[in-house]
Amino acid sequence: MSSFIQYSPDARLLTWLLIVFILDFIFGLLKASFNGIPRTSRGLRKSVIKLLQYGGCIIVSTVILNILYGSGENFGQQFAWIFGDMMLYFMIYIEVVSVMENMEAMAPASFFVRLFVRPVRRIITFRLKNLFQENTGTRVTHPPEKDIFKTPPEK
Repeated sequence: MSSFIQYSPDARLLTWLLIVFILDFIFGLLKASFNGIPRTSRGLRKSVIKLLQYGGCIIVSTVILNILYGSGENFGQQFAWIFGDMMLYFMIYIEVVSVMENMEAMAPASFFVRLFVRPVRRIITFRLKNLFQENTGTRVTHPPEKDIFKTPPEK
């Protein structure tokens, strides 16, 4: 590595991010075909935009972390990799959750989805309350709160 570039993202994390991104894309296409949703250029455009956003975020953070490394600050040099790696872990997490949501949408009544995909997705998204229950589609709504700033009606 040159002396100018002190920090670079972990290649293994970048590889895993690319793998789960491709899996998400494939499962998104499969979900669309299973559910009879036509594949359009709009959906492909959204995937390309997401890939460009991920790439831009990685590039910008690499530049910032290299500036931090170049500043000579001990704190920055010791902990900069945590920021870069955590950002990549978060992107991988987002894609894994998306893959599981696509798998669940393809066959919601499937044995594999009921016993593995749905519980794992609920665990990793911290929805532990109804871990093995089926999604009933009902929502609990709370009554609107009283607006204390609204002027009372005149009598």
